[in-house]
Amino acid sequence: MTTMVMKKLVRLRRKKMTASEAARRMGVSRQQVYNIESEYQGAPSILTVERYAKAIGAKVVVLDRSNKRAT
Repeated sequence: MTTMVMKKLVRLRRKKMTASEAARRMGVSRQQVYNIESEYQGAPSILTVERYAKAIGAKVVVLDRSNKRAT
């Protein structure tokens, strides 16, 4: 699932700003942004995806649709 979300976020980032701008907003290097986008180090954590989304002006919403209730 993370891959599908990241592909959409990367497309959005490319329309709005450079990787350097995204890196500046995240407080990381441009190379780290490229690593996140390419999933070079594996799928990013949900926290990384949320930080990336915020940096590019997007929002990620996680819904739990399991319908499991605590007993």
